[in-house]
Amino acid sequence: MQSLITHFKIWLSRNTFLVIVLVALHLLFLLLAMKFNHIAFSVDSTDYLNQAANLKEHGSWYAGIWDQPHDETMYSRRPPLYALFLFLIQFVSTNNYFALAIQNVISIFSLVLSCFLFWQLTGVRPVKKWLALLPLLFFPTQFIYANMIMADVLFQFFIILSLIFFHHSIRDARAFLGFCICIALAILTKPVLYLFSIAVPVIALLFYSKKMFHLREVFVSLLPLAVVISMSTYNYYETGYFHYSTVNEKYFSEYGAYLAVGERGNPEAQAKVDSVIEVAKQQPDLKSYSDMLMRESFKLVKENKARFVWAQFKGMIYFFTDHGRFDLMAFFVNPDYMQEKGWKYYYAQNGISGAIDYIKTFNPFVVIYLGLTGLFNIFIIYCLVRFLFARNIAMPDRIVFLILIAYIVIFTGVVGCSRYRMAVFPILWMSYIWFLSVRGKHHTVESHTAADNEEINYSHT
Repeated sequence: MQSLITHFKIWLSRNTFLVIVLVALHLLFLLLAMKFNHIAFSVDSTDYLNQAANLKEHGSWYAGIWDQPHDETMYSRRPPLYALFLFLIQFVSTNNYFALAIQNVISIFSLVLSCFLFWQLTGVRPVKKWLALLPLLFFPTQFIYANMIMADVLFQFFIILSLIFFHHSIRDARAFLGFCICIALAILTKPVLYLFSIAVPVIALLFYSKKMFHLREVFVSLLPLAVVISMSTYNYYETGYFHYSTVNEKYFSEYGAYLAVGERGNPEAQAKVDSVIEVAKQQPDLKSYSDMLMRESFKLVKENKARFVWAQFKGMIYFFTDHGRFDLMAFFVNPDYMQEKGWKYYYAQNGISGAIDYIKTFNPFVVIYLGLTGLFNIFIIYCLVRFLFARNIAMPDRIVFLILIAYIVIFTGVVGCSRYRMAVFPILWMSYIWFLSVRGKHHTVESHTAADNEEINYSHT
């Protein structure tokens, strides 16, 4: 651990330009957040703020309004860590902008750690630093969610920190404990990662079979799973239903089943999903409600398998290519922004001319920016594929990167969007910097003093 901290200090002293740019960008968006005041993002933000208030007043992370009749689904809708983060911050200041300032610091640190990990992986850094920063220009989602009451920045921070610990564990297996702790904290931040607790022991067993890890690391790998089981047990105590989060049923019914039946905005699809939810609500307890909701939703998916598979495939593509217009509208226009009719609707009505007329309703500079963003995101996919097969990156690192990306892409599924890409944006950014480095024109191999080398030889493992 001491060597890791020393290595980070060395790197940081040589990359002050990066830190200055990141601070400036985050400060700009914080000021914009204060101007537009769109920092509470629909239902999610309300749930987190309710949790923080309930923690303070009642010692519970119930996500509903305490003084109203309790909804059992809200006891486990959101894991507790982000609410605890808000709760602790409120001891210093109850002003939400103070919480956003802390989130901006965390976001800066996450991005700094991304570049630091790349240096650890390769020992290389770009010469033209402005070129290395280009992905940030086309990923405003990073700065937008740093300035919203949402858990995504904290989630991203634990993910990148876990990857740093994993890389360190290639040389010192004891660092795998740090990886497991960070994954457990990420699971406690957003429920999407809870099944990854099964993947962690698989990873440990894989590297144990390669004699990189010891039995100690295999046992340590059970920590995230123990957290999931503990939380599920607590939820059973609260609701009588052994489960991790009710957001999973909500996601599968309101998105998976919905898009299996029809496109968003389709009245027939909405009616069928509403009917399923209404029948489920008539069940006597939370377990029966959840079982019924999942069973009936799965039935809709089975009846429309081809449409569901297509929706899943499109969602996985959008995960990487989404230009983030929804995030921009939520931040600058209205946090409850909903688009009922897009270019596809107008294309279906009037063909190409209808789509063009729709696009003309937007500021032309916004259209150009979003178009360039989409193209750049496609380029990043190319960089990522090459990065994951790069022989100069340690195989264990690439395996974990691939498993994590595949997991996030698959489990966010039909709702693939730029917000969910935040979790793996550090890997995408590293893949882009790697592409610059292999071009041979924009990179330099760091020269180290003898004292430096004593600490960082493992970076080329």
